[in-house]
Amino acid sequence: MDKIKYNGYDFSLVHNCEFSNVYYNKHLKLALCIAERDYIPIDSFKTIFLSISTLIDDSPLQHLVFDKRKLRTFHQPSMEWYFAIWKPIVKNKGLINHYKILPEIDWFVKSVEAGRHEILKKYSNDILHGISINYVKSIENVIDMIA
Repeated sequence: MDKIKYNGYDFSLVHNCEFSNVYYNKHLKLALCIAERDYIPIDSFKTIFLSISTLIDDSPLQHLVFDKRKLRTFHQPSMEWYFAIWKPIVKNKGLINHYKILPEIDWFVKSVEAGRHEILKKYSNDILHGISINYVKSIENVIDMIA
């Protein structure tokens, strides 16, 4: 599927692999990273998010939704790389609004909270300065907020 539609907006497929698809809408300056499996190996995880870094070089991008609803495995090293290495790089390129859709699984949500706490303890709150992170229920919610 090369395109998807949410709230009347078309999103074009810009990266895909067996673990995730990344879609983009230029008008909204919004990318969607949608997990397609219950686990994303760290090498694939990095490749997915580095593809978003490349997208920013060619297209305006201010908002990113990471839809994790299909994930069933929490991987702390991936989260640490994502927060401490990747987010500061893309912040400098203009991607400052991050939206997360978590699976509705209590232990997963608690793992995310604990993992974030450990990262902030290790790196300090400064790594998130200037970055907005919002937990939402759906892609449609995000589009309603930014459109």
